[in-house]
Amino acid sequence: MDTVLEIKNNSSHFDDHILLSFEERFRRRVVLKTDKGYEFFLALEKAAELPVGGIFLLQSGKKIKILAANEELMTVCTNSKIDLIKASWHIGNRHLNCDIKDDQIILRRDEVIAKMLIGLGCSISYMNGPFQPLSGAYGIGRTFSHSH
Repeated sequence: MDTVLEIKNNSSHFDDHILLSFEERFRRRVVLKTDKGYEFFLALEKAAELPVGGIFLLQSGKKIKILAANEELMTVCTNSKIDLIKASWHIGNRHLNCDIKDDQIILRRDEVIAKMLIGLGCSISYMNGPFQPLSGAYGIGRTFSHSH
């Protein structure tokens, strides 16, 4: 089976692509299949965030582009910046992955969290799209636990 030799951050030339969800983009060892059905093996020393737009360079010479798959998301909007900051605090307090924009927060769809945010005065809308949340503050792509 073809194997990943290297992961590049970006390249305009590629032979095929693979759509991966947010969860699927954090990997160590796994057999993957491109959208055209080509199977290959990823074997990293430790689990790592796979970069959206990045390229798997395979042993065979093939280049496979990593794309973010569409997922069920929700957009959080508020009437003021301070309310958006408050909503961000509550989301962060629950250790939820999110993408914070100037006037909205994007999260994976979660009806329990939506209900909480509506109770805080936020408005929620639903959509499908690629989920690319903010990465960890210390250069770590994902946080699983911490000291407090």
